[in-house]
Amino acid sequence: MKPLAWLALWLGVASAWLPQPALAWRLGGLALAAHATWAFAGIHGWSHDAAREATARQVEAVTGSRLGSGIWVNYAFVIAWSWIAWAWPRMNRQIQRAWWACFLFMGFNGAVVFVHGPARWMGAAWTMAAIAAFATSWKDRKQNAPQDQG
Repeated sequence: MKPLAWLALWLGVASAWLPQPALAWRLGGLALAAHATWAFAGIHGWSHDAAREATARQVEAVTGSRLGSGIWVNYAFVIAWSWIAWAWPRMNRQIQRAWWACFLFMGFNGAVVFVHGPARWMGAAWTMAAIAAFATSWKDRKQNAPQDQG
């Protein structure tokens, strides 16, 4: 299950350097949806209450506060990625930047904050690559933007 989440995150990063970024977002979205489905079915037995409780335990272990509401953030992220995957080519730069900010926030939390052991190092590597990808994609888009003829 976790390999699917990692695949989704790395495909998102790869989108900055691929000639067809929408394809990477689509494949990443499918990997994330498969990860979420597998977790929901295999770990939580299709129970929202079980998923909320597992989220609350994980949040408590990291922050000391027992909050299960983060499960709704995870649901929203999967839904947002599904929309992004299909809308990417038609989105303006501001929406793409907002998505990258959301992607970096959720990815960092999932790959570093809520991960333990050696996987945290992979999360740190992902975070550096994601920041580089965002910077590269931002720079490329700025260079390709129409110049003011004013």
